[in-house]
Amino acid sequence: MTRWAWSATLALLIFTMGTSIVTPLLPLYQTRFSLSDGQITLLFAAYTLTVVPTMLVMGGISDRIGRKRVMLPAMVSVTLASVVLAFAENVPMLFAGRVLQGLAIGSFLGVGTAFIVDHARPREKAWSAMVAGLAFRLGFGLGPGLAGIIAQNSNEPIRRPFEGHVLLMVIAFLAFAVTPETVRRLPRDRSSGRWRPQVGVPAGQMAGFATFLAPAAFVLGFLDATLLSVVPLYMVAVLGVRNLILIGLVGFLELGLGGVTPLLARNMPPRIAVMIGVGGGAVASLLVVSASQLHSVAFVLIAAAAIGLLNGLTLQGATAICGVSVPITERGKLVSALYMCAYAGTIPTIALGYLAQGIGITPALGIFSVAAILLAICVIVVGGRVYREVVPYVETPVPATDHRA
Repeated sequence: MTRWAWSATLALLIFTMGTSIVTPLLPLYQTRFSLSDGQITLLFAAYTLTVVPTMLVMGGISDRIGRKRVMLPAMVSVTLASVVLAFAENVPMLFAGRVLQGLAIGSFLGVGTAFIVDHARPREKAWSAMVAGLAFRLGFGLGPGLAGIIAQNSNEPIRRPFEGHVLLMVIAFLAFAVTPETVRRLPRDRSSGRWRPQVGVPAGQMAGFATFLAPAAFVLGFLDATLLSVVPLYMVAVLGVRNLILIGLVGFLELGLGGVTPLLARNMPPRIAVMIGVGGGAVASLLVVSASQLHSVAFVLIAAAAIGLLNGLTLQGATAICGVSVPITERGKLVSALYMCAYAGTIPTIALGYLAQGIGITPALGIFSVAAILLAICVIVVGGRVYREVVPYVETPVPATDHRA
């Protein structure tokens, strides 16, 4: 990869840390602000309601006006979100911080991934897409991992983790500033007198996306969100955990190990990676439910590590497919649509949280595992048949200009 691809990767890594800091702090929020399990999952998923529409639109916009014009406001937004959450004194401030994070991640994540791929050499496009997935998964994992350590050893456990992220964002801004733009701004649509952003999945990609990539990303998001929102409450209420480092460790293992997967399975065909990742991750969710029967925190940690590695495999395959199957002018749109589906998978956790209030958190997690397994079967059986192969897009060479008289 080029040095510009690495500098963009550093900015992405630090950026993503900010949105997952809340995971080990959820039990503190529940106690401090008297929130129910349902309200906690609603808080966790609140930014998804902003992420999904923002990501769907901004990927296409970045393909037309340039990556950096979209990414800079996103970086400002995630920094402001950390400031708001650091000084939150009431529930509306918590939700305001999450909405700001949603605007930020929706604008940045898919575009930032495309930005890294844009800067890679032609023969390294697929690898750079996997590195981008590694960076954002590792960033998401470092967020709760470091936040749990800081919160456990601080007299201001809610404030200090976010203050640390604000300081790190200074480095992210510097890395972003020195990285050049990759997409030249296109003219407005003169036929209508106004510019129209491109939204959705590129032509020719819908069948494979709708039956294979989209539901696989949805399962990935569902597994992620449940481990990061419901499981921390489960650890406190059912397993009696009071150490925030352990709760943060679940987030680090589940998200951070997903960033290691591309290094372990670099040569695996991306289509096979998606099927193994989504199927294995869904089955591994049963370990979380088993932890309540054995009253074992170790089972939760093992489940988090297994799901993290397998979700990383799903993401590795899906982003590699998006990175090689479309031209540069549609890459941001497709990658953003993929991440949009992953974030849509966090929405069912709201119902899961309220279900836990009614039937108990352990039965609710059992229903979660069954649902994840059924969705994974659909991806493998139905999507695997529809999307049988990955066809790389071949850039058409620009003919040389003849300067002879």
